[in-house]
Amino acid sequence: MTPTEGSPGPGVEGPAAFEDRAPAQAEIAALLLIAALGLALRLVYVFHYAFNSDEPQHLHVAWGWTQGLVQYRDIFDNHTPLFHMLSAPLVAFLGETPDILYDMRLAMIPLFLAGLWGTYALGRIVFSRRVGLWAALLAGLEPVFFFESLEYRTDVLWMALWFLMLVVLLGGAWTGRRSLAAGLVLGLALSVSLKSVMLVAALASAALCMPFVLARGAGARAILREALAALAPRAIGSRLALFVAGAAAPPLALTLLFASLGALKPFVYGTVLHNCVPGLEGWGHSRRALVFVLIGVLSVIGARFVARHLRPGGGREGIAFLALLASLYFAALHLLWPIFTRQDTLPWYPLVLILFAGAVERGWQALAGVRGLRLGAAGARGSAWLLAPMALFEIGLLVRGEPPRRDGTGPQRELLAEVLRLTDPADYVLDLKGETVFRRRPMYYAFETITKLRMNGGWLPERIQEETLARGACVAVDVVERWPLRTQHFLLDNYLVVGRLRVAGRFLTPPDGPEQGERVEFDVTIPARYAIVAREGAVAGLLDGAPYTGPRLLPAGRHAFTVSSGAGRLALVWAQAIERGFSPFTAND
Repeated sequence: MTPTEGSPGPGVEGPAAFEDRAPAQAEIAALLLIAALGLALRLVYVFHYAFNSDEPQHLHVAWGWTQGLVQYRDIFDNHTPLFHMLSAPLVAFLGETPDILYDMRLAMIPLFLAGLWGTYALGRIVFSRRVGLWAALLAGLEPVFFFESLEYRTDVLWMALWFLMLVVLLGGAWTGRRSLAAGLVLGLALSVSLKSVMLVAALASAALCMPFVLARGAGARAILREALAALAPRAIGSRLALFVAGAAAPPLALTLLFASLGALKPFVYGTVLHNCVPGLEGWGHSRRALVFVLIGVLSVIGARFVARHLRPGGGREGIAFLALLASLYFAALHLLWPIFTRQDTLPWYPLVLILFAGAVERGWQALAGVRGLRLGAAGARGSAWLLAPMALFEIGLLVRGEPPRRDGTGPQRELLAEVLRLTDPADYVLDLKGETVFRRRPMYYAFETITKLRMNGGWLPERIQEETLARGACVAVDVVERWPLRTQHFLLDNYLVVGRLRVAGRFLTPPDGPEQGERVEFDVTIPARYAIVAREGAVAGLLDGAPYTGPRLLPAGRHAFTVSSGAGRLALVWAQAIERGFSPFTAND
């Protein structure tokens, strides 16, 4: 079939896949009841499901925009910027509060619902309203999709834009205007996540394969001739050009914006170059590429088999296109994309569940047409008897896997509360990748997977200690074991644990304390105001030969303290921590 101006979209044949009876009242009631239960669970999990480390990382970047900092130039990031830029006004409105991640999760709910609306619309376009409704419900309750879309992350907006693009592209006659609109939405998705490149590759591959799937010829030569005719520039050239132009517009606009901000080079590095590491998992393995090609060929053969056994006008184009798209994206995700994460599957699950719900509905309607069964119109709608229990089973999986009463959000909230209590806005805090959210980091790079690989491979120097000292960072998050060995030693030697944080300082004596009149020598690595405190009682003595009367600014170097009073262990601690009620002593000291 050669597409022409005004013909149905590249994956849809026009009419619905099969008879589109409206859901009965009882079925609508079941849908609404299960959906309400799922939404109630989502609200519970917003406040109980443990925060992923990506969430504060994204929030830190969005916070940077509210402080007049430019992404990539002033704050490292290796994602495309649209999500953070759109988040910034809400972050500014909410202010610096330990509860902000809950609010940002709540802000994801409209995007989650937009993705489900796109799932419904696709199901309706390719199959029927009933299939769209059940597919959206099943997708929203699928455990991986449910929890990954719950989190504050770029992938939620990315997923919603992807399905909106598919709805625009496949929702009617394939005109130039539709191509341009779909391209613009795809360009927005590219501006949210570079993983859209995978989606583009899967979309293009599926579209290129469709003429081979739908060719009416029986022999290989006839199939090839029909397919090449369908792909001729005169058949699709102008609409394809408009689609590409639309897709290029948002990324180009962002590129010009960062160039105007003097951040073009950091923008290109953060979004593209930093992520290109030789030999990174899936990259550079020719066998994986060959397997991908093989899967593509098998997918075309399978889609052609299915299409040939569906009646014309029965939605076979749409079914074949979605099946190809789902299989090619899944193969690319596992074989070509360098790092696989669960959130990468957000655009995939709804496609599969549309096909699943459609297969159940079509199978049930075929069963209803068998002589002697006499199911009638009501019986033909009986697929709900299979789909509703599956939705309830998904809810059971959610509750069993993550008991709603278990609160996993406490540690991150407590960390933010301690940071806000301990530090001032001008203070630097050493963390892994922005989990303290509201404070600048002394090191530029976020210590995430690709940064670690670059440091281990020698492509990035490990200068964490030097950058921390250069900015006088007196606070660090207490995650010593996750740093490189050199940084671990630096933190253990120069910082003391106070709650979920470490502050500049060191213990001056063993746990049993010093003798009266004992002279204790120690080194200061980080110049700052320090206090000398004891496990019990006030401290008195001579610090560098002068009476110690309170916190004092100490330069880097060797110092000495002669004890005259103070019981128990002595510690040198960043004075601001002591003044704000923090202590390095525990019950065991």
